[in-house]
Amino acid sequence: MDLTKPQPLPVFIENPDGSLVQGVVAGYEDCSPPTTPRTQVFQPGLSLGADVIKVLARHEMLFLFLLALQLLVECIFETMHVQYREDAIFELELIYPGVDPRVLGSLYWSAIFAECAYLGAFLFLGVIAAFRGKPRLYQRFSIVALVGTLGQLPLAYLNRFNLLTFFLRFISYAYGRFQWNLLYGIGLLTQEILM
Repeated sequence: MDLTKPQPLPVFIENPDGSLVQGVVAGYEDCSPPTTPRTQVFQPGLSLGADVIKVLARHEMLFLFLLALQLLVECIFETMHVQYREDAIFELELIYPGVDPRVLGSLYWSAIFAECAYLGAFLFLGVIAAFRGKPRLYQRFSIVALVGTLGQLPLAYLNRFNLLTFFLRFISYAYGRFQWNLLYGIGLLTQEILM
């Protein structure tokens, strides 16, 4: 290419329909595009950076803190339910006068045992998901958290609905879904199967 001669520039023509067309002289060459400002090009399959691992660790710690808070709150409320069970069963007798008090008492105790069993499974799945860091475990945890959240609603008939427990379970569900999507997205970026 001769640098002393001025280079021909492209001509842009507007068609009657409004579209633009570029016209160039024979032998015209476009300038090469500038290089990328990135220091290195992304290559799938590379290991995760330290900042990504730090963010994941922080989210796992927040998730474990949420589980510990839920354990504390639910233990306190279950202790209160057991401690004031006679008053609660008496109130149920006033609400449902046609039901035998022994049936109400057994329903109340069944609800206590069901809540304790659910809490054990909920916390077990949550801790396992946090320590293993697999998206499928977070998915299972979020399903169990959603079932527990919706399971709080029928407890209103036994005078056991707790808005704080409902809220914490829903937040656990949302955070479990967030962790699941985060790990799944990172797995797609790094081409690793994290399932």
